[in-house]
Amino acid sequence: MKLLDRYVGRIALGAFTASLLFFLFLSVLVDLLNNLPRYADRAARQGLGGFDLALYLGLYYVKLLPVLFTTMTPFATVIAGMFTVARLQHANEVVPMLFVGRSIQRVLRPLLWLGLVAGLAMAGCWQWVVPHVGAALASDETFLRHGSAVQKFLVHEVHGAETQRFYVHEFDPVASTLLKVELLVQGTLANDVSRTRAASAQWDAEHRDWRLTDGWLLRGKLETPQQWLGRPDLTPAVLVQQSRDTIDPETLSYTELLELAERRPNRADVRLALHRHVTYPLANLLLLLLALPMAVFYERGSRVERVLGAMGLCGGYMMLDLTCQSLGQNGLVHPVVAAWTPTILFGSLGAVLFGSTRT
Repeated sequence: MKLLDRYVGRIALGAFTASLLFFLFLSVLVDLLNNLPRYADRAARQGLGGFDLALYLGLYYVKLLPVLFTTMTPFATVIAGMFTVARLQHANEVVPMLFVGRSIQRVLRPLLWLGLVAGLAMAGCWQWVVPHVGAALASDETFLRHGSAVQKFLVHEVHGAETQRFYVHEFDPVASTLLKVELLVQGTLANDVSRTRAASAQWDAEHRDWRLTDGWLLRGKLETPQQWLGRPDLTPAVLVQQSRDTIDPETLSYTELLELAERRPNRADVRLALHRHVTYPLANLLLLLLALPMAVFYERGSRVERVLGAMGLCGGYMMLDLTCQSLGQNGLVHPVVAAWTPTILFGSLGAVLFGSTRT
């Protein structure tokens, strides 16, 4: 790496770190201020004291940070790029760089590398970090907003030589209890069908199975009492993972989205989230391509107009992106079209603007 790249890269990295920390802090603060009375009320109903609530919220926001990272990183990247250019121009360092034969695109290349690395970091966070906190966040949000961590309407299916469908009306991951349990097993023969139902179930760690309350096994016309579910593979941890079907697809990994899209081909929100997991990290580069040409100025009095123009372009991209998301989730536009239209349109515009930046 050349001296120029290291110098500009250090400035950009420092600005990116400061911007990202600011956006993360602001997001947490806004959420806390907007919901603290509700959180305090839920805690009082559950018998939690002030210290317990503070500890619970602290852990909740720590788990929320990876999700916020995947949301706020493009904004931090474009702010870092704008700040870096302003810093270089304020110190009158851009003109000497151009004077020795460097093009403006060459000077700004470390910023594009920053956008690329930030996008890869977002993709890695989506794949390996966010999925580990997604289910826990869903439980925490349910508890904070409704006073309970219960997951409702859980469905688990296994297909093969024997098809098994497991339905639960309510699942409490904290107490490891199930409410209104039903297990339907279908074999290869038409008459090879059994149905297990129970009013509730409690996970027994010693027996590695669910102990049924008012459990019955129906096979043909014969119904017999049933004490155990007989599915030791359906541990509470597995059910927590399975509850991701009811979690916001934006918190799922690429692998989980591919599997969920295969199981639920009619869910437009899943297909849209899968493609947005590709297009949204690209926003780190796209916004830089839009903003940097507007941030570079030479004429007097042009700074405010060009900065406002950069903000307008970035704002236009975000507005189109949100509009396409809404249309895609409501089924008015194909999810692939909804996910890729803003990236293609503004990406092409950004490439033209960046390539034609006057040196």
